[in-house]
Amino acid sequence: MAEKIIIPTSKGAMDALYYKVQASTSAVVFVGGAGGGWNSPNQARMYPSMCIKLNQIGISALHLKYRYGGDLEESTFDILETLKYLKINGIEKAGIIGWSFGGAIVCQGAGKAQEGFVKAIATLATQSAGIDPIRNAKGCASLFIHGTEDTCLPTRCSEYTYKLAPDPKKLMIVSDHHGFFSTARECENAMIEWFSKYLL
Repeated sequence: MAEKIIIPTSKGAMDALYYKVQASTSAVVFVGGAGGGWNSPNQARMYPSMCIKLNQIGISALHLKYRYGGDLEESTFDILETLKYLKINGIEKAGIIGWSFGGAIVCQGAGKAQEGFVKAIATLATQSAGIDPIRNAKGCASLFIHGTEDTCLPTRCSEYTYKLAPDPKKLMIVSDHHGFFSTARECENAMIEWFSKYLL
């Protein structure tokens, strides 16, 4: 089950839900869209579901709440501070999952974190603004998922991000909308498989 924790930073405290597996040295951080809060795809059901599934295979999970949702610079600070927090607390391999605006935060984190720490990422319907640091995510495996029926952000956003990312990488296009309502289980399973491959 999730434990609500406070992550202190020089810019103020951050709230997070930590699904911790004792003795685990791997963790995946989840970030939402521009609206902040605890939002996630499939009407906020996807992230809690995935956190539990990751725990079942021995990987810890942390759902981060931005201090200022929609602010690229501040949210990048948040993800980098969260990764530092995990490293200080015994995590040796990290992953990041982000939806919509959160896709850019994933790319920022993967490209700017201490080299070698972020081993795998996944984005869901990422925006293309702010994703350039993915170019620097060497040694990080990247999975990009997008729906063909997305009316918020077109699939070309993920296609462009995929082109910039170093190998290994995978682009997964599904027949779904921005919220991943009908393919939630398919997408969850693909991400669980991806993170189990690179974090275990």
